[in-house]
Order: sequence, then structure tokens, then C-alpha cells
Amino acid sequence: MFIIFVIILVSFKKTNVNNKKALINCVKDLYRMGFTSPVSGNHSIKIENTKWMWITPSGVPSYNLREEDLVKVHLKTGRSLGRLKPSIEWYMHLSIYKKSKVNAIVHTHSPYTLGVAISVTNQFQHVLEEAKIVVGDPVIVSNKPSGSKELADIVSEAFGHAGEKSRAVIIKNHGVVAVGNNIHEARAVVEALEEWAKILTITKIFGGPRDVLDSSAAS
Repeated sequence: MFIIFVIILVSFKKTNVNNKKALINCVKDLYRMGFTSPVSGNHSIKIENTKWMWITPSGVPSYNLREEDLVKVHLKTGRSLGRLKPSIEWYMHLSIYKKSKVNAIVHTHSPYTLGVAISVTNQFQHVLEEAKIVVGDPVIVSNKPSGSKELADIVSEAFGHAGEKSRAVIIKNHGVVAVGNNIHEARAVVEALEEWAKILTITKIFGGPRDVLDSSAAS
């Protein structure tokens, strides 16, 4: 199983899938899977060999999103190009790109992941091998107002400090931010993390996990 997931991640890195169509498909798929509501969450990709990113706009329902709705934002100046306003979290995306070597960002409101993060135990014990490989050790941070510099700084610094050890930051009472070399890899992180959270939730019904992969736990 480990070999299969390594092969998948390597193939993601080698394939040029960071394009507007892939971004739109990701937004709609995650909405249909229940990771976001129609107007929650935001996602972006870096435009290859440029200092720009494509980011989802404010106020457009996920199920109606089209390629022409995406907003182009400069990664240094914050200048935006497009007929719509960029997501309120555009500065958080920009800050992450500045501090981490990633090419795609996915921000969802994954219900099981958030549930575990704000529960009494708020620990992500490694009970699923695939999630350990794909996600790493998720970092849990305190919430700040949406769209604020404070939130952008907390999340981007968490990724910067974690390096390759974590591909996900969980904002308490808010949402999940995942990164990757492309949009498919970032999406895989939030999906693997949510599956992990579901399994943890089920184990708590039966008294909590008895068998874990190691003694570490994110908190």
C-alpha cells in the first residue's frame, strides 16, 4: 500500500495538471462531496513560470463556477485581474505561496476534520497508513477573522515551520487548508485527512483507538 501511494504522489508531481479546468473540477467535486457549502471555501493554483495565481472568486456558488470566473492575482503586489473580486482569503493564499514551495492550495470546511480538531481530545493519532503518507502531521491553529492578515500570518507560518512534515493546517472553528505540488495533490490531502477523521470518530464510539501507527499525535 505504501508503494502505491508513493507512486500516486510521484505521478502527481510529474504531471502538469495545474490548469483552470482542473481547478474548477476540484471546486465542484469537493462541493458535491460535502467538503464545502455553495459559497464557502476557496482554492488556488500558481500559474507556471509566472508570479501570478488563479484563485476562486467571492460570491459565486461552487456548482456554478466557470473558468472565466477565476481571478488572477499577482503574488508580490496583490494586484488582481478579472471581472469578479477574489476570495476574501486571497491574502492567505498569497502568504502561503511566499513562505512555502507549493503550487496549489485547497481550503475546505471538512466536517469530520473540524469536529476532531475542536473536540475535547483534539488529537489526530495516526490510525491510517495512507493518511500518514499523504497528509503527514496536521497542524492545528487558533482561528482569526476571515480574510485578516492575522489569519494569513498564522496559517502561512504554520506551513513554513512544518516544512515537508505537514501538508495540512486545521483552523479551529473555521476550516482546513491543504497544499500540494498541484491541485490534485492538495485535494488528495483534504480527502485523506477527512477519511482519517472519520475513522477516528468511529473509534471514539467504541472507546477510542487501541492500535496506532506510532505514539505521536498532532494537536
